[in-house]
Amino acid sequence: MTRPRGPRRDGPGRGPPRAYTLVESMVVLVTMGVLVALAVPRFGRALESARLDVAGANLRAIWTAERIYWLRNRSYAADLAELSDLLDPSINVGDPAAPGAFYSYSVVAADSSSFAATAVRINGGSWAGALTITQDGKVTGVLAKGGEPDIRVGFE
Repeated sequence: MTRPRGPRRDGPGRGPPRAYTLVESMVVLVTMGVLVALAVPRFGRALESARLDVAGANLRAIWTAERIYWLRNRSYAADLAELSDLLDPSINVGDPAAPGAFYSYSVVAADSSSFAATAVRINGGSWAGALTITQDGKVTGVLAKGGEPDIRVGFE
C-alpha cells in the first residue's frame, strides 16, 4: 500500500522565495554608505571647480566690457557700475547677500593703459581664493581648501 502524499514541505531550494534577512540588508546599507562617503568629497570638489570656471568666464565678460569701454572712452572703467550696460545682470557686482552668490566681482585698478578685476570667493565655507584678470586677458589665481590640492581655472 502506498502512503498518500501530502503537500510538500518547503526546504532549502524548494518553495517560494524567502525575504532578505536583516544581515543581508545591513551589508547592502553599509556598502552603499561606504560608496557615498567616498563620492561626496569628489562631488564637492567638482562643484567648486565648476563654480571657479564660471567665475573665470565672468571675468572674461568683464574683460570684454572693459575693452569696449576703452574703445569708447580711451580709458578703462574704474568701477563695474560704469560697465553695467555692457555686463549681464546675473554677474554679482559686489552684493554678498545676493541669493546664490559664490563670487564677488570688482575692478581693483584702472587707468588709461591698464586695469585689473578680481573675483573673490564668498560664502564658500572652507573654500577660499580669488581670480584676477588684467588688460592682457590672462586669468590667474587659485581656490584653496586646507589639506586639499588647489583648484585652478580650467582654461587659459
